[in-house]
Amino acid sequence: MLLSTFESSKTKRVACICCGSLNFSPVCLREDNTLVVRCQECHLEFVNPLPTIEAMQENYQKEMIGNESESGFHSHYILERQKRIKSFSKLYNSRLSLIESLYPSKGDLLDIGCGAGFFLNSAKERGWNCHGLEILPEYIKYAKENFALENIRCESLDEPLTYDENTFDVVTLWDLIEHLRNPIKSLKQINRVMKPGGLLVMWTPNVKNAIFLKEKWIGYTTLPHLYFFSGDSLNNILGKVGFKIVYLKTNKAKKGLLESKGCNPFDKSEKLNKLEKPNKLIERFLRSAKRDIKNTLSPLTYLGPLFDMAGYGFNLYLIASKMDE
Repeated sequence: MLLSTFESSKTKRVACICCGSLNFSPVCLREDNTLVVRCQECHLEFVNPLPTIEAMQENYQKEMIGNESESGFHSHYILERQKRIKSFSKLYNSRLSLIESLYPSKGDLLDIGCGAGFFLNSAKERGWNCHGLEILPEYIKYAKENFALENIRCESLDEPLTYDENTFDVVTLWDLIEHLRNPIKSLKQINRVMKPGGLLVMWTPNVKNAIFLKEKWIGYTTLPHLYFFSGDSLNNILGKVGFKIVYLKTNKAKKGLLESKGCNPFDKSEKLNKLEKPNKLIERFLRSAKRDIKNTLSPLTYLGPLFDMAGYGFNLYLIASKMDE
């Protein structure tokens, strides 16, 4: 089924947005019959051909929106954050602390795909001048009514941004870039509205993690996802649109083997002095696993840090700086 669909889609496929190649290999066929391919030249993975905008909107509605009822608009996204407000507040403040360690001057922050404004509210409380973009009017209404966030526009990154050049110090994209129809085109727009030296902050599923679950990996099965990135493919794309990665890591290790701050593996001048040498890390892993087996704790707890070390953690957490023109 996968190979036959791949062959039949040949005339409909578009060139890779990163390198322009038409040389692809099939990765998986999703439940909506969209095909994920891998570029044989730059290894970027994406849905090709892209679904129609109408099909995307339908998938997005199913994924993000709840139902209207007598009590009003409902969303799993909102209900989850209301239920776990302390946990999410801790998460957002942790992210903001990292941003502020790299960009101490609290200026203008734009959160693209800001949802109902929970992250922006945390940023506002820390002194940032907050702006947001969101395509769902229901979320914008919630943000204004509950957090008094007035600077949120109903716009899509698939269209030109209406902000002036050199407006923002920081732009954040939490679980967003994988949804875009043309990430390079959108990143060029973001670059235009950012100040020189400003920070672009992203969180996105790490396609390297698909090695474990193959076509059942949640990055593939989440139908609104159109692109699937590794650190290498994001580095290639960001370099083409005027950004340089200054921080990159995969999922945070729970047990502390990789609690050190992320480093930029693409900066050849930076030594891996923040991470232990692999043999040292493995020694610590074996000692810890052996100790925890005695304490009836699962040694699987320690596999996460090893996956992180190899770049196979579930998500990519990335910060890039806008390069001077």
